[in-house]
Amino acid sequence: MTRSRARNAGDIEARKELLLARSSIERMELAGHLHQIREAVTPGRMLKAVLPGVGGSGGMAAAMQAWRFLRRYPIVSSAASMLLARVRVGGVFRLLKTGGLALAGYQAYKLWRAIKEDRNRPDPRP
Repeated sequence: MTRSRARNAGDIEARKELLLARSSIERMELAGHLHQIREAVTPGRMLKAVLPGVGGSGGMAAAMQAWRFLRRYPIVSSAASMLLARVRVGGVFRLLKTGGLALAGYQAYKLWRAIKEDRNRPDPRP
């Protein structure tokens, strides 16, 4: 009787070790799969999955630059959502609207000047 109990105890210990090893392997596989999912679910890849026709790397680069800008300056997205929702908090709406128009005008002026200077520059090709 003691011999069979010893054998059963040894079998139980071996089975326990096998189960512990299997759970450790499954945890490592889960960590690997989670890493693959994190790599697959980046903002750029999500945007490309939703809008597969985004034109080449130029459109994707612009979208990623906008994403990084909005993550760096969350107040911009808050202000944009407030403008889109037309929330009127005192004169804040008019001030933001005027400031946005002034900023857009300034950016258009800078672009116009850059184009004008580029046209006046001589062609370096022979």
